[in-house]
Amino acid sequence: MRLIHLLPLVPLVAAAPSRPIGDTVPELAVEEWASVQSGFFGSIAKWNKVADWTWGKAEQVIDNLEQEYEGEGYGDGEEELTIWQQLNADPNSFSKLVKIIKFEEKAIKYLDDKDSQITFFAPNNDALTPPKHHHHGDDHDAALFELAKNPSLTSISALLDSPAFIAALDERHDHGHGHHGDHGDHDHDDKKKKEIIKYIIGKVLQYHGLTKAYTAQEIAENSTIPTALKADDGSYGGLHRRIKVEKQLLPPAVKLNFYAKVLTSDKKARNGYLHTLDHPLIPPGSIFESAYLLPDFYSTLTSAVQHLHGQHYLDWQYDREHSEPGKPKFHGTGLATLFAPTNVAFGLLPPELKFYLFSPFGSRALKKIIAYHYIPDTLLLTELLVDNRKHDHKHHDKSEVNVESVQFFDEPTFHKEFDIHPALPNSTLHIEVAKVKVLPVEGATKFTLKVNGQSAIAVDAPARNGAFHAIGKLLVPPHHHHDEHGEDISSIDSYENWEQWLPAWANEA
Repeated sequence: MRLIHLLPLVPLVAAAPSRPIGDTVPELAVEEWASVQSGFFGSIAKWNKVADWTWGKAEQVIDNLEQEYEGEGYGDGEEELTIWQQLNADPNSFSKLVKIIKFEEKAIKYLDDKDSQITFFAPNNDALTPPKHHHHGDDHDAALFELAKNPSLTSISALLDSPAFIAALDERHDHGHGHHGDHGDHDHDDKKKKEIIKYIIGKVLQYHGLTKAYTAQEIAENSTIPTALKADDGSYGGLHRRIKVEKQLLPPAVKLNFYAKVLTSDKKARNGYLHTLDHPLIPPGSIFESAYLLPDFYSTLTSAVQHLHGQHYLDWQYDREHSEPGKPKFHGTGLATLFAPTNVAFGLLPPELKFYLFSPFGSRALKKIIAYHYIPDTLLLTELLVDNRKHDHKHHDKSEVNVESVQFFDEPTFHKEFDIHPALPNSTLHIEVAKVKVLPVEGATKFTLKVNGQSAIAVDAPARNGAFHAIGKLLVPPHHHHDEHGEDISSIDSYENWEQWLPAWANEA
């Protein structure tokens, strides 16, 4: 396999947690989430396409630096060390991660910067020990191809632990100079392979960092938190990609992106905080990819989207055909939020309605129902609202969100209500987001989201091109339905009496 065949894979990142996740302890989210959480992300076998990021230097925020130098934390040995120095000083825990960072090289400057204040999530050696897998022997192109499909820090660690692979790269690069023909081609290709590997590592490492110094307590105060990895491929509104944060009170614990548990927290370093993880973090895929990789929860939803040939509304993919060297192109929807009905939600529909929706006669109705569940050009999280839509809003109600706006809901507690337009024309969704205290202790808060009065059973699931929230019932779209006396009774309609209103609604312009 020639290197040219691998180049289209450079912007792609697909990975999975290194081991199946064990039993989880229910946390402070709504009760229904406990039954979903145990397998929500643990079953993922492949993960995700990531944008064309460069490492760069993340935003530096220095809080009270002079006080730090005057002795508030320095003088206690380890706290005088940078994050990079602490990782090097603990080979029993981080030798695999250190090997990855040294190979990539550029991250060292970021992690060793004494004048910055950052956070770094460090998977330990156990987290980076891969399960037994098929070995490719001397087929280095095949090994790189596998890495391009599955470049988590775990798979990267396994590759760097392969003496044959690294020796081949180093030997050809060191001894191939001055040769012509096949040897010269091999030398050039192997050098490019090494650059590609470093490029992938840099992006994944950046997703493990935060641009400010956060304790575990401060992290747990959020439902999501921005990483050092910024989207510049046209997706996610150009924002820093975020990590989902979950917390449980007894025993105290913080979990990231549903599967990575913080094992050791608040290890103070000269330039911030170091937290140890039991799984490496994985930049997420698009909304559609994420749902597709969770068939136990979303197979009916993804089947509906595919039935309608509507993947592009929820997907963001590398466009191989129209990309040029150094100028990658992407297609799909760069930013969206989905209220994702689970398989259980579809299972609550009358059987006749399900047959109708997935028949040729019901496609129009199915398309309009799905359109009512997603919001294009918008990132809606429980703490953040980004609306990038451009449309005439002269007659919009003041309770509706402003276009091209970013709103942070960052009060200690809050309750916000507003209307927002989904993809279904001439319709609105009523949104309620809240952060409430559940116990009179610091950090004992819960984030909730309601859409049209229905509570989401899982909120703020991150995606490459936005986010999705799991709901247990399909939303009933707005429509007109009158009784024999001419009274509008649409407010009491449900999918149980769908024959009385849904076919007529589906055929409306």
